[in-house]
Amino acid sequence: MSILSFDPKRWFDALPKGAIVLAAIQVALLAAPVSRLAAQSAANDARSDGNDARADAMFAAPGGTPMPLDNLFATAPGLEQQARRSQFTFNILAPIFFNSNAEAANTGGTPSAEISPIIGLSWSSPFFQSPFRISANFRAEVDRFTQASSVDFDKLAGSLRLQYVDATNDQAFSPYFAYAPRMDFNATFRERFATRHDLNLGFNKIFNFDGSFQRVPFASNTLAATVWSFGLTSFVQRRFRDPEPSSIAFFLIPSATYVISENWNFSLGLDFERRWFDPVQGFAQQDWFLEPIATLEFVLPSSWFGSAGNAALFGRPALDFQVAYENNWSNVQAATYNVWHVGGALKLGWRF
Repeated sequence: MSILSFDPKRWFDALPKGAIVLAAIQVALLAAPVSRLAAQSAANDARSDGNDARADAMFAAPGGTPMPLDNLFATAPGLEQQARRSQFTFNILAPIFFNSNAEAANTGGTPSAEISPIIGLSWSSPFFQSPFRISANFRAEVDRFTQASSVDFDKLAGSLRLQYVDATNDQAFSPYFAYAPRMDFNATFRERFATRHDLNLGFNKIFNFDGSFQRVPFASNTLAATVWSFGLTSFVQRRFRDPEPSSIAFFLIPSATYVISENWNFSLGLDFERRWFDPVQGFAQQDWFLEPIATLEFVLPSSWFGSAGNAALFGRPALDFQVAYENNWSNVQAATYNVWHVGGALKLGWRF
């Protein structure tokens, strides 16, 4: 099946009516003009995967800001819990980073400030009367580089995730299937230059411990009792991409969080990927990707807003400080690069 004939509408028609977020994804996918820019290459997949991992590391911090139930890191709060009802979550993430290699170049990359705000709307619900949860997510992101405007670009991304959850044990083995489309645009969404459709099959598993490093007893929600959390996400992915090449990848993503106090927490994550691209004119690119990510979060005290209710009205704000090192090895020299990312972000979330 070619990528141009791949019609995600068939996936949506059979879904519950409540997936309003997915309707927005369909409209965007069907309405955008199709274009191909020769400058877009498979190397961009690694860079964009790294961007997604750093954003998810901030979304996964256990500070209490409402976040979407779709994340690369198993230690994201609530990721293995059943949704009590159908609910929507609206998020804003406003990061600014120092980027040591804005072009992800093999040599001679440009150091630059990077501003990458994200707004997102997600929906989650029990899947009828089954032990599954269905989640949908839509994001819009703008990437701007002060010293390398040639790599500025914008993206619209979505996901649909069906995940098994044990309603009595949020530390249980939790397999899932996810479909994630994305469109990449030139700056200001002028012209679409790439489209991809990811099919992911994998699992999450977490182990929660209290302040004495004793295992937290199994329950439907152990977040309040958890001080240390250790998790593992692993999945295989088939990525259909236009322009080609498409690819197959394997992900192994361990993570850990430590709740220092009510207002401070620290997390570590490691995004490890092995990607095999489809052959193009008889040659197949193969990449290894590794990105350790450290995130320190400060949750603004509710007393600063007068009450916990007022803090919720303002989106339960948090400030996230992050350091990440991104490294991609490839049998294509131009796709081999490394980058330091150092910066912080304002994080807001509302659930309704």
